[in-house]
Amino acid sequence: MKTTTTTRISALAIMVLGILLAVLAPANEAASSYRQLGVVLLVVGAVWLLRQKRPEPAPEKTSAPYQQPVLKWYQSPILWVPIIAIIIAILSWLLI
Repeated sequence: MKTTTTTRISALAIMVLGILLAVLAPANEAASSYRQLGVVLLVVGAVWLLRQKRPEPAPEKTSAPYQQPVLKWYQSPILWVPIIAIIIAILSWLLI
């Protein structure tokens, strides 16, 4: 069985629908049937998710190790955090 992202997301969506039906069933005489349907959907989604195979990891093709690029001076958070704080302080002082 080939596993794709859409099948995994579909299994998770069925599980979420089952949880919603089991927990948020309407308060009337037919609530137990909604809850039973929710539990069944939850179990079906969990079994479907667990039966899927994990995708095979792709082999690493990089020969050189990754090197993080050096930030420029204007990309530094040390510069922008105080400037943003000053702008927020001025705006809050003006809007009082």
